[in-house]
Amino acid sequence: MKIEALPIQAGIKEIIIESDGIKDLYPPQESAFKQGLLSDKNLVISIPTAAGKTLLAEIAALQHVLENRSKVVYLCPLRALASEKYQNFKRFQSLGVKVAITSGDYDSKDHYLPRYDIIISTNEKFDALMRHQVTWIEDEVSLVIVDECHLLNDQHRGPTLEILLARLLQRNSGLQIIALSATVGNSEELAEWLDAELVQSDWRPVPLKEGVYYDDYVTYSDYSTRDIPYKRKDPLLNLALDSYHSKEQLLIFNPSRRSAVATANKIGNQLEPLLSHLEKKKLSDRASTITTNLSDPLSKQLVTCVKKGTAFHHAGLNSNQRSIIEESFKEGLIKILCATPTLAAGINVPAKRVIISSVYRYSVEQGSYPIMTLEYKQMSGRAGRPQYDKEGEAILIAKQPHIVQWLMDRYILKDSEAVYSKLAAMPALRRSILGLIASRVIPDIEELLKFFEKTFYGFQYEAALLENKIREVIDMLIVWEMINPLDARETLRATPYGTRVSQLYLDPETAAYVVEGLKDVVEKGISKIHPIALFDLLVGTPDMVNLMFGKANQAAAEKRFDKFASRLLKSVPDKDDIEYDFRLRDFYTALFLWDWVNELPIEKLLIRYKIGAGDVHRITDTATWLTAAISEITSIFAKANPRFLFLTKKAETLSERVKYGIKSDAVSLTTIKGIGRKRARILLDHGIRNTTQLAKIEQSQISSIPGFGKELTKTIMNEIAKMEASEQDQRMQDIGSSDILH
Repeated sequence: MKIEALPIQAGIKEIIIESDGIKDLYPPQESAFKQGLLSDKNLVISIPTAAGKTLLAEIAALQHVLENRSKVVYLCPLRALASEKYQNFKRFQSLGVKVAITSGDYDSKDHYLPRYDIIISTNEKFDALMRHQVTWIEDEVSLVIVDECHLLNDQHRGPTLEILLARLLQRNSGLQIIALSATVGNSEELAEWLDAELVQSDWRPVPLKEGVYYDDYVTYSDYSTRDIPYKRKDPLLNLALDSYHSKEQLLIFNPSRRSAVATANKIGNQLEPLLSHLEKKKLSDRASTITTNLSDPLSKQLVTCVKKGTAFHHAGLNSNQRSIIEESFKEGLIKILCATPTLAAGINVPAKRVIISSVYRYSVEQGSYPIMTLEYKQMSGRAGRPQYDKEGEAILIAKQPHIVQWLMDRYILKDSEAVYSKLAAMPALRRSILGLIASRVIPDIEELLKFFEKTFYGFQYEAALLENKIREVIDMLIVWEMINPLDARETLRATPYGTRVSQLYLDPETAAYVVEGLKDVVEKGISKIHPIALFDLLVGTPDMVNLMFGKANQAAAEKRFDKFASRLLKSVPDKDDIEYDFRLRDFYTALFLWDWVNELPIEKLLIRYKIGAGDVHRITDTATWLTAAISEITSIFAKANPRFLFLTKKAETLSERVKYGIKSDAVSLTTIKGIGRKRARILLDHGIRNTTQLAKIEQSQISSIPGFGKELTKTIMNEIAKMEASEQDQRMQDIGSSDILH
């Protein structure tokens, strides 16, 4: 079917045909249109990677907005994926369609969103908006597109998406849901739960050839073989050289960050002598854009690799570095990319050949274990670029001859597993149940049990199996004073504290754990609390992201642990106690946060804690959220007991310090947009201590300070003027309110 023949707005066709160069639909895309993509029907579209799910979602969203003039929400599991989809949709803004993106800041209602037609959001952020009971979701949204819907199977992300879908199905009967999924073993079951038509296909635009490498040969699924002419001891080197000489881009999935970096370095050493002078010049120019003023070991390693034509990609890199690497690989500048499996989760970085270097993962809970077939299919699905390749190739590596057949049977010849609900896990139930009660969706236990019958868990199993767990969570929430004790009708009502915990998007256990420590402070009449004591409270909670802790860090960490022990709120076990090592592991992250807010240069932080810039952002973002949450929660308790007020102020200041990585004397200055960690310290060194002082200084004087120029100074002074005007408006409102009261 031709794009031109579709019953959609002419402007949409024009952009797809002329700008994107797409004139024909793929067979699965044609099926989706025939099965009701543009009607009000719910659809589950279960087709392989690169078979055209994104284009279907874009057309459905745009036609919905232009024809119905109602809102569309596009849900993504990851911020990076949401950002990618946002950039894709922006090319349609010439049609008059307004596109917005929202992620993070779970306590914001994002009042600007109702002005937009298509809203790209992460699952968690949209769930948070529903907890704040924003009215436009129910009143104005008539289409929700769910990307990567098979992640219902994920124990961390799945429950949020499941509850979100169950709420949408319950509260908005006129809503259309389009769920985009990988091919899974029970697509029919997923479609039945969503009351949806199933569009299912194994068709790929680029045929995929799958095989296992062993002893210099690749054995394919049809049992044909191919000799790899390079005979090094390392299979990855042989395959990499084969790809390079065949002019085929290669994507290698590695099980860990360390192995991704090591593989990129190792292959780069072999590749560098083969590059032309022009290639080396282009790669050197691109490498110079990656450091972003960082001279840490990870950035240096990345620059070194890029100059040799390789790169690594993992969560330790910051977003700018990851973006540069992705674009450089898509352009063909980087020949070989070594990534961790997160790159396979929907982000569009395909290659002619994909190698999965190991099918084993490691976790503290499970030890070493083989990945699911579904994960293999997601990674192998990145092989083959529709606009460039006639065939894609995915290769597994066997270390022993008998492993060849096992890999063939376990991954290549096997279909993906069925998707199962992960809602029964206690952390998921705690967060979900409090959210439902605090949002006033559920009035009593009877209705709560009925709601769970409508979840994917209730569809696959019997919701009655969850009743004991649900009642156990209710009991916990009552003990934690987040909901009121049950009456004879088993009415469920959140307390102001419980409502705030839900809106802040905290795991109730996190809030309960922190509040227990803070109540102890108030009861003992403590009037001062060291910042590291608050950090120490947070690092043991379910919501906090902790740093990896190795034996090499132990001696230095123990020394500092002893130094701060007397200032902590939590008890410190004896070194012989089995709990000591666990406490030390947690405290290691508290030490990182303490160094961060004491303005230890970022390069030193990265070296001391053996992390990447991406880790800094992830940990500090989480700690900023949690310290701000402490401030909000203690302000509720302060209404009944003013002794909590000093904790509110302490946590509020600490949240600002964590956000920017600053000492307490810089907090005032960083409230101005354009002034961050470094510039605030420069101003302080020049005797400028706050915004009031800064506002009185001549612009020419500020612009002469190192790190400031005319344009930046002008922007900063405009920001100060806006702040002063806002404060004046607030004062006038307060005076007006006072006059009315009197």
